[in-house]
Amino acid sequence: MKYKILKREVLHQGFFKMEGFDLSHDKFDGGELTIRRELLERGDAAAAVLYDKNHDEVLLIEQFRIGPAMRDDNPWLIEVVAGIVDAGESREEAIRREAVEESGYAPSEVVYLGKYYATPGGSSECIYLYLGYVDKDRPVHDGGGKDDEHEDIRRFWVSRQEAMAMVKDGRINSGAPMLAVMLAFGVEGVS
Repeated sequence: MKYKILKREVLHQGFFKMEGFDLSHDKFDGGELTIRRELLERGDAAAAVLYDKNHDEVLLIEQFRIGPAMRDDNPWLIEVVAGIVDAGESREEAIRREAVEESGYAPSEVVYLGKYYATPGGSSECIYLYLGYVDKDRPVHDGGGKDDEHEDIRRFWVSRQEAMAMVKDGRINSGAPMLAVMLAFGVEGVS
């Protein structure tokens, strides 16, 4: 099956870029469909659940997010360290950088867990998930994010079992941390 871009235009350029596309694509019945789509250009991001295997604990972070706020939902989300992969940077370099910036811990090892498209119907963002091994007793600094990125991040440790329970009961309700915890540790009976 094939597709063809008929027209592409930049609709907005700010922190993110929004593009408009006129395109046609093959249909499953053998026909063709011409459509208009808008795409939020996000690029790649990396996220990691940080784990201290000696203490059997997971480092989580909490920060304000505009999306839930605009839905009248709790905007302070419990997450894992994550960030955009900068130009010229590998995904592993990005997650190691983000781990230090946001949590104050430098992973001794990172293990690739998988990737997913966050909202493929309207965004190009692909998120690469990792498990990062850290030593709870050896932070490299206080973490909390970068002032020039206007980050205000709270970090806290929970047991691995508690992190899994937080996914199951909905206290962790954002895609990257949910998937990272489930892929790293498994969660049965998520409802």
